[in-house]
Amino acid sequence: MRPRLQVLVSVWLAIPTAAFCASNPVAAPALGRLAALDILDGGYPRAFFFRQSESFAGRKNASYETWETTFGRLMGLEGKALEEEVVGRSVNIPFFTRFKQRHPGQLVLLHFNGNARDPLWESDRFFPGHWLYHNGARIPSDVPAAQGETEITVDDPRLFKVNMGRYRDRNEDIGLCELDAQGRPDWSGSEQVVLVSVNQKGKTIRVRRGCYGTKPRAFAAGRSYAAAHVTEGPWGKSNHLLWFYNYSTACPRDGQGRSCRDVLVSHLAELFAPAGPLATLDGLEFDVLHHRCGGSGSGRGPDCDADGRSDGGFLNGLNTYGIGVVEFCRQLRGRLGDDRLILADGMGEQNQRAFGLLNGIESEGWPDLRDAAIRDWSGGLNRHGFWEQNGRPPVFNYINHKYRIPGDQPGETVRPPVPFSTDRLVFAVAAFTGAAVCYSDAPPSGPDGLLGIWDELRLGAENRLAWLGRPLGPAVRLAAAGTDLFGTTDFAQRLVGTEVHATVEQGGLKVEATDPGAAELRFRLQDIPCAGPDLVVLVTARGAPLRGYPPEVARMLHVGAAPRGAAPAANARFMTWVNARDFASSFYWADLTADRIDLEFVVEGPEPLWLGRVQAYAHPDVMYREFEHGLVLANPSHWSYVFDPAKLFPGQRFRRLPGSPAQDPQTNNGLAVGAEVTIAPKDALFLVRASEGL
Repeated sequence: MRPRLQVLVSVWLAIPTAAFCASNPVAAPALGRLAALDILDGGYPRAFFFRQSESFAGRKNASYETWETTFGRLMGLEGKALEEEVVGRSVNIPFFTRFKQRHPGQLVLLHFNGNARDPLWESDRFFPGHWLYHNGARIPSDVPAAQGETEITVDDPRLFKVNMGRYRDRNEDIGLCELDAQGRPDWSGSEQVVLVSVNQKGKTIRVRRGCYGTKPRAFAAGRSYAAAHVTEGPWGKSNHLLWFYNYSTACPRDGQGRSCRDVLVSHLAELFAPAGPLATLDGLEFDVLHHRCGGSGSGRGPDCDADGRSDGGFLNGLNTYGIGVVEFCRQLRGRLGDDRLILADGMGEQNQRAFGLLNGIESEGWPDLRDAAIRDWSGGLNRHGFWEQNGRPPVFNYINHKYRIPGDQPGETVRPPVPFSTDRLVFAVAAFTGAAVCYSDAPPSGPDGLLGIWDELRLGAENRLAWLGRPLGPAVRLAAAGTDLFGTTDFAQRLVGTEVHATVEQGGLKVEATDPGAAELRFRLQDIPCAGPDLVVLVTARGAPLRGYPPEVARMLHVGAAPRGAAPAANARFMTWVNARDFASSFYWADLTADRIDLEFVVEGPEPLWLGRVQAYAHPDVMYREFEHGLVLANPSHWSYVFDPAKLFPGQRFRRLPGSPAQDPQTNNGLAVGAEVTIAPKDALFLVRASEGL
């Protein structure tokens, strides 16, 4: 066995690793309407405006000409133009349509809530059972068909909440329905009501009758049921609670045999049809489209199969909600075709997993909305790199640059103080991973008084879009030029795990659970020398698909570092995805103190995982990427790092950007850089070739 391992490893070591995501295929060119988009044309930085476009257009007496002057200065825009989340946004449709007609090369994307919708917006399209409810209470007394308010006796009033929602100032929406002969909720005979108050001692709830387009109806004692909607929001104090769609494959069907996702797909296809109001738009991005349904706690949770019991979407061991989300994306792709971009949030572990069906993701904040310290550098790179490799062509990912932390009042969020160095580091990541950039957090306005544009996105005072040009190669990770800490020892010899079985197969070390019903694979690579404090680990892996799930659903893999025998701390574990294709992930720790460490691997499901290569380097995860007209350098470590452009690019000279006075002219001062460039901790630098005439 030992010689076979050594021979196989010698093959693995022949794979190049210095380049970041070097194995990513060249994206297929866009066709049709998408082929005209400048943002997909290959030049970097790729930048567009985000939802400021929507709020500016929605202002009273807004002038299209002024709005166009503001939002025509990048490569496109994205915003809401429907009423699914924010009241009044349909007034934006004429602005967005006219803009697209006048600027066919600019991207125009719809922003659309993927989890839920305002029940006052065209909810009559849906069957009452298409919404997601919590497990509910039986009604032991007759309920009359009365207007106004009614007090209803329930067997468990704890299942209903007042003073809830984002701002803790709303009461729940509730569905009343009949029970069928088996005692299951029958949503074909139902009414929607709004909770007024709860009497826990008296076991009653007071509700306002006949809401959301329904009429009061009578419900018989012992044969009736009340359940609260699973909701989110409201996203804005003047907006409403949003009702969750029931994406589960076990969702009740209407009289025509349609599930919730069938109806939603048909509605969206109608909106984007040639005669539809969104016909000119290039596609849509689903905000908060989750892999798991939320809302569990306090003795209740989502009831996806409508049997009156909380299931969280898991039936017979399968996440039917997440499967349904993937099938929804498949159906929508089939209706909209490949000439529309379809994206969804992908910055978190809870987001959808429709790899190969969606073109890419939004990272709302990078690496995450609340990670302004960029602790999850590795997870953020892995998520974007995996989507770059596994998105549907043309692949289009973007970072919405913003950070938020909780404020003092319920539902309030505020922007934490963020230095310009953080902004640059995020923009560098976009350049490394092929992502575009938009931003909710804008820099100060310039002399023209218009919404500010970040210097790195338009060459500062030169105001040139896509100024870097095309990349001359993938991003390069300097750590991989060093000495592999595994040395001549095969990493397979370090593998330990009490509930896994490892064998050598062509193409990798196969690790699988000894229990086919296990929830996860968990094993370690032990006793790795660590010169510290910086450690970069590169892992090439693939995994068999989870049984019972569509092939698009990738598995989540976490890798943690800890002193020998200890459990990794939560902030020392980083995630990546694995599917049937080899993917090179990276994991970076910047503050290790132990001389020798263990690496702990935890991957979803018992199905096999193949490790094709594992390497470790005692080096900060500094990176660079060269472009036709410039260079991007990044230092995510806790220490300053000296780059040597003269050695990396012999005979070439670079200058700093000519920055605008309101941003960071000390860093972007337009001056030539010398043979060495020092990048401060958690910082990056965009440089332009001296031959570019600055």
